[in-house]
Amino acid sequence: MDIERFIGLAFTGFFVIILFFIIIRSLFLMSRDMGAAEEVKEKSLRLTILKSGENRSLKEGGVISIVDETTFGRKNDNTIVLTDPYVSGYHFRIFPKDGRFVIEDNQSTNGTLLNGEK
Repeated sequence: MDIERFIGLAFTGFFVIILFFIIIRSLFLMSRDMGAAEEVKEKSLRLTILKSGENRSLKEGGVISIVDETTFGRKNDNTIVLTDPYVSGYHFRIFPKDGRFVIEDNQSTNGTLLNGEK
């Protein structure tokens, strides 16, 4: 009877140790994935659409993810095509520079506002 009890305790201890290593390994992998997600977050920009106006391709509450240079305007060869009559053919662009994103007006007729300022 004592040998059966010893074997049972040994298997229980072995199981607890294996479970411990599985949990530690899982936590390590999750923390590494979260670190990679932070790197991606730093290198991308997300724009939330507040008002879509008459533009059918954009929905209010939608999100535009920007990683590389993205152009906005009425012409069809822009990355994001806007149908507003006050938007120029090539209105503005957003691009990464030195770890930040820059918005640049493309000499549009009506200018580009950012937080209410030209």
